[in-house]
Amino acid sequence: MQTARLNPAAIPLQARIGQARSWADLDLLCEHIDAAYQRGELDLSSADELSALVAAVALKVPEQPSIPAEALLDPEPEEPEMLHNTRQAA
Repeated sequence: MQTARLNPAAIPLQARIGQARSWADLDLLCEHIDAAYQRGELDLSSADELSALVAAVALKVPEQPSIPAEALLDPEPEEPEMLHNTRQAA
């Protein structure tokens, strides 16, 4: 991407895209790009370049599961702990 061609309003968005760590971050940035274009702050060329950058970054950002990993694991049963305490008392 050639930063020199970007409109000055695009520079902060470009920096934030580079810092994105999740697909949710990228999704929000796409909304910001669209909003800036709709307000006339970005021209079509700059919006397209930023969108292409979002797509490139998305390839490197791992997709977050919709269910946290902790929710997929069964909680440890309390029975073995109680059994362990009973054995120590005996």
